[in-house]
Amino acid sequence: MLLKYPELLWGLLLLIIPILIHLLQLRRFRKTAFTNVRLLEKLAVEANRSSRLKKWLLLFCRLGLIAALVVAFAQPYQAKEDAGTSREIVIYLDNSFSMQAPEGQTSLMQLAVQELLQNLPPEFECALLTNDRQFSRRSLEALREPMLNLGYTHLQPDAPALALRARNLFSGDPGVIREFWMISDFNGLDPGLIDTAGVSELHVLPLRPEVRYNLSIDTAYIRDRSAELVNLEVAVSADDPTRNQPLSLYNGDTLLAKSAPELGEDGRGMAVFSLPAGASIQGAVRVLDEGLAYDNNLYFNLNQPPKIRVYSLGPGPGDYLRRIFTEDEFDFRSSGIQEADFGNLESQHLVILNEVPDIPAPMIELLEAFIRDGGNLLIIPASDLELPDYNSLLRTTGMGIAGRVDGTNRVTGISFGHPLFRDVFEGEVANFEYPSVQSYFTLSAQGSAVLEFQNGTPFLTASGRTYLFTAALNPQNSNFRQSPLIVPTFYAIGRNSLPFPDLYYTIGQPAQLELDQRLGEDRIFRLRGPDYEFIPRQQAFARKTRLIFGEEPARDGNYTVYQDDAPGQTVSFNYPRAESRAAPPLPEFPGFVTRHPDAADLIGRYQNDTRITALWKWFVILALLFVLAEAILQKTLR
Repeated sequence: MLLKYPELLWGLLLLIIPILIHLLQLRRFRKTAFTNVRLLEKLAVEANRSSRLKKWLLLFCRLGLIAALVVAFAQPYQAKEDAGTSREIVIYLDNSFSMQAPEGQTSLMQLAVQELLQNLPPEFECALLTNDRQFSRRSLEALREPMLNLGYTHLQPDAPALALRARNLFSGDPGVIREFWMISDFNGLDPGLIDTAGVSELHVLPLRPEVRYNLSIDTAYIRDRSAELVNLEVAVSADDPTRNQPLSLYNGDTLLAKSAPELGEDGRGMAVFSLPAGASIQGAVRVLDEGLAYDNNLYFNLNQPPKIRVYSLGPGPGDYLRRIFTEDEFDFRSSGIQEADFGNLESQHLVILNEVPDIPAPMIELLEAFIRDGGNLLIIPASDLELPDYNSLLRTTGMGIAGRVDGTNRVTGISFGHPLFRDVFEGEVANFEYPSVQSYFTLSAQGSAVLEFQNGTPFLTASGRTYLFTAALNPQNSNFRQSPLIVPTFYAIGRNSLPFPDLYYTIGQPAQLELDQRLGEDRIFRLRGPDYEFIPRQQAFARKTRLIFGEEPARDGNYTVYQDDAPGQTVSFNYPRAESRAAPPLPEFPGFVTRHPDAADLIGRYQNDTRITALWKWFVILALLFVLAEAILQKTLR
């Protein structure tokens, strides 16, 4: 038993007063004449015995009355030693997509929210921390609406970052107990890695569904194209390969096709949809299953690509370039240096310097400005080039030509991992018809090699948006024009001059989209979805605008790019699928972590630690009983 005001126990000194009265027996006697001596002796003995018992009983009642009142005013209570210490509580509520897992008629996260709201009093104060939001310390009643409206997110904080955010929500008061409650399925989150500095107690409540089944649409890509059809392949995975569901393909709200993937023993499968080539499709692949909801939709788009403008300058042969840069995808032009329309240069996406022997200084300045403004430059050197002119142009790119080497050399190396050749080859080609050159140039400084000679020196190198061949490609010097490498190499350079939007982008992963248009000052592009709109980061160039994506958008779906109020192309975004797979077993919790089997145990532990049972009422009742006992004694005993 503990006392709220122990200093009031000095009041027990008042017990001396009834004791002194009892010992001194301050009672006056009166003489009474009586004639019967024998009867008097008998009455005197009985009266003395009765009086002595009554005095002791009255003394006991009065002592008990005083003691009970003194203790009652000291306010006794029962509680743990630190029950009266102030507590600050931060609750981490995991709202990642894996907490969408069904549990009864609700989800894991909503079940945790309901139990907290039902079992904790409205005046309970805490701070709330989620994967994407945080709320400073306030009453549970004030947090009710945010908790009930809490959505899910793809963000998954790591344990150290989570601990840092939690510490920022605690006050700096050194005299409080700081409790950190973690409610999560701990899918990829290990509380053992949390730095507990500044945290007094760490409590975890692991949540896992009793039965888990999920079918996820993982990814989609274009398997092949023809003049009439585009074959879209969709990959799915399921926890139970025996429970399959059909996939539905939509263009906007219009159902185009259905297909049921065949699942293997590992739960993975594929479905193929054939789409008309050349059609603009704002697509979505959907499935209905009983598991997680966020991975039941995969959005994609097929837009009509804009024509890429390519301008070839110089006396080099250009017939093979015209055959590669066809009219359906490119707007190809060529001219000599003397007939060049330099005023039209800034509107081009790719400029090819085609075996120009010497480059005039004004042209060098124009090409340098062209590169700075986001243009792409491909340099095919002349066999008899003017070295200072070329190095003057190349100095801003970090490349330089050292000199010419006469002698046959074969092109044998392909950098399959280079971004230029991404998705160009189905596999690494080891043996092919190696092209050769009769003379080439060595470099004093080079970028990243794309194609290499057999001696390891570069045949095609890239630095930023500038590509440099190290040999002339005319028939007298090289047979590269007859090589199977020429088409994928030049086509990839042309396509990368204005990168076409991916089939879709993954939310949270850095990505870029280049638009073939430019806005004036103080004007921006917006992306609008059905119920969400955002403004991405933007970089303006002379002939295009680059949109940069990161954490935005926050929702998946098909978005339309708007220039003011004029709609443009469509861009698709999907959530990452990391949480679609079954969660690994729960981590081993270290000794400083208190694990609770359910919410009732977590809340009950808190209530027991903070419960204070007041006892002063019982002592008041005891004092009243002593008063009643004294009254009875006064009435009954003589």
